[in-house]
Amino acid sequence: MSKARPARTQAAQAPDALTYLRIVDDITRSGITQTELSHAVGASLRTVQNWAAGNGIPAGAKVRRLLDVQYIVRELREVYTEEGVQIWLHARNRNLGSQRPIELLATGQYDEVLAEAERVAGAM
Repeated sequence: MSKARPARTQAAQAPDALTYLRIVDDITRSGITQTELSHAVGASLRTVQNWAAGNGIPAGAKVRRLLDVQYIVRELREVYTEEGVQIWLHARNRNLGSQRPIELLATGQYDEVLAEAERVAGAM
C-alpha cells in the first residue's frame, strides 16, 4: 500500500515561486516578451504570467526549457547589451538558416540556438 505524498503548502512553495519569478524577470529583461517565452517553453501565456507574478512554478519539460532559455540569454549577455541580446534573438541569423533564434526556440530547437550563442560568445 503506497502512501500519498502530502501536498505542499503555499508557504513551502513560496521560495520556489520566487526563484522562477526571478528567472522569468531575468529572461524578459532581454527583450523576450512573456508571449514569446510562453511559446519557447511550451506553456500558456497565463502560466508564464503566473510564474512572473510568483504565483506558480513550472514542472517537467517546462522547467528545462525555461532554464535553457535563461542559459542562452546569459551566454549572449557575455558579449551584448540587453538591447543587443534582443536584436540577436529577433534578427534573422545566417548561421541558423536565416531563421530568427526566438522562432527556433518556439519550435524546440534549443541546441541549435545555444550552439550559435556559444559560438558568438566565444568569438568576442
